[in-house]
Amino acid sequence: MTQPLMNEALKIVRLYWGKTQAELADTLGVSQSYISEVEKGKREVTMDLLARYSREMKVPMSSLMLFAEKVEGAPPLTRGKLLVAGKALDFLRRLIPDDIEKAG
Repeated sequence: MTQPLMNEALKIVRLYWGKTQAELADTLGVSQSYISEVEKGKREVTMDLLARYSREMKVPMSSLMLFAEKVEGAPPLTRGKLLVAGKALDFLRRLIPDDIEKAG
């Protein structure tokens, strides 16, 4: 089973850099349908693909790996939402270029 947070994180990174699935697929040497299936969670994210995303999108692999973590059990709904929201915010903050962050 795929990790939905990982798949969504890869899509967010692609959209952040303004790339279409076709453009990213061409750069990574895979098909557009493969990228689509990964982003929809229909395909597993391999370590090789994760490394390629990391290099191409200039995001540390460790940041992407954060989204592969499983949460054991069924957390209370509000706690689960907070966990996901916190991860997403931390991830997006890491994407802000240093020069923009310093200016703000």
